[in-house]
Amino acid sequence: MKQNLGLTTTSIIIYVIAMMIVIGVIASITSFFYTNVSNVDENSNHIAEITKFHMYFLEETTKKDNTIYTIENESITFATGNTFTFQDNNIYFNHVKICEDVSNLQFAVENKNDKTIVKVLITFGRTNEYTKTTQYVLNTDM
Repeated sequence: MKQNLGLTTTSIIIYVIAMMIVIGVIASITSFFYTNVSNVDENSNHIAEITKFHMYFLEETTKKDNTIYTIENESITFATGNTFTFQDNNIYFNHVKICEDVSNLQFAVENKNDKTIVKVLITFGRTNEYTKTTQYVLNTDM
């Protein structure tokens, strides 16, 4: 008896079904990946904005013997005369805009172990997409 080693209709159908399953899995993974990439892109803009704020605020809090002159919920002024203000969805450092697309900024002061701690809550995005709370310790003994 002679055996046929060619492709049969059944094997072609099995190959086509297997390829459709593989293509479906790849398509679902790809769509999930692209959805997350757009989310990361939006969050990276907010992270860049908060990094700019950290840079300015850290410079101010690490100055030797710097104290807080006045503090309000959305504004803080240091003894050096530098002021951080939240106004019109922007953060200003001495009337210069350093961050935008901010929906909330709050300052609070706390004293622990003879250290002055400034707590800053920042929320970015129109729908409160990214919120970060950070604590800064004023440099008083260097």
